[in-house]
Amino acid sequence: MAREAYRSLYGDLTKLKDDSLLKDPAAGSGDDAEMFQLLLAVSEWVDRYCNRHFYSRTQTLEFDGDGSARLLIPDLIAVTTLKEDTTEDKTFAATWIANDYWLAPYNAEPTQHWGQPYTQIRVRTKGAQDVFTKGEQTFQIAGRWGYREFKEDSGTDLNDAAMTTTKTTVAVLDGTLFAIGQTIMLGAEQMLITNIAINNLTCTRALNGTTAAAHANSTDVYILRWPAAVERAALIQSARLWTRAADFEPAFVDAEVDTDVRILLDPYRKLAA
Repeated sequence: MAREAYRSLYGDLTKLKDDSLLKDPAAGSGDDAEMFQLLLAVSEWVDRYCNRHFYSRTQTLEFDGDGSARLLIPDLIAVTTLKEDTTEDKTFAATWIANDYWLAPYNAEPTQHWGQPYTQIRVRTKGAQDVFTKGEQTFQIAGRWGYREFKEDSGTDLNDAAMTTTKTTVAVLDGTLFAIGQTIMLGAEQMLITNIAINNLTCTRALNGTTAAAHANSTDVYILRWPAAVERAALIQSARLWTRAADFEPAFVDAEVDTDVRILLDPYRKLAA
C-alpha cells in the first residue's frame, strides 16, 4: 500500500504503536503503510469534526468586504500580503501595508505552543484605510492559515551539502530523533516523513502549500507540533479503529465519537460558519 502524503498527520507511527496505546500485532513494520493511511484519514476527520485545521497551510484566499472596519477570516497565522480590488476587475491592484490594519485577537501568538489563531482583521484608526469596501471578492489575502504553527528544534541538522529542490531523501545527522508521519520544516518549507532508513528521511516535499527550496548544509531541522489534546485524540481514534477489525466487536462503542476523544477535541471545536 502506497503512503499518500498530501497533508500533515496529527501523530506519528512511533506514538501510534507505543504499548500504552496500541501493541503492534506484527511487532514490526509490516502494517506501517496501512497504519499511516489510517492516521491520515483520522487526521482529516479531526479537521472536519472541529471545523478547522491544525496544521499551517500557505494559501491565497479571497473575501467579500462588507463596508465595515472588520473582516472576519478563517484561522490565520500570518499575513504575507493583503490586497484590494478597487475597480471590481479581479486584479487586486491596491496593496494594504502593515500599518493599515491590526490582526485580532491581540496577543494571539499562533507561533507559540500556547497560542491561538487570528480570526479577524481590523482597520487601523491611524492607517491609510477606512473600511473593508463592500463588494464581492474584493479582498485577497496571501498568508499562512491554520490554528497554530509551533515548531520545535529537532536537535539535529541537515547533513547534505547539495540539498536541491527535487531531492526526496533528506539526510540528517541523527535520524533517531524523527518518526514516520512527522511534519518537519527546513526554512519555510514543510516536508512529511514517509519513511526512515538510519539517517535518511524519505519525505514529501513542499507540503501544505509551501515551496520546495534548496537548503544549505547544517540547516536546522524543526518538527511541527500540534496541540497535545488534538494529537492524543487522533492517536486514540486511530488505535481504536485499528483494533475494531471485522472479527472484533467492542461491547461499548459511542454512536458517533468515543467519549474521551470528544472530551479532548470539544474545546477546539468551532461552530461552522
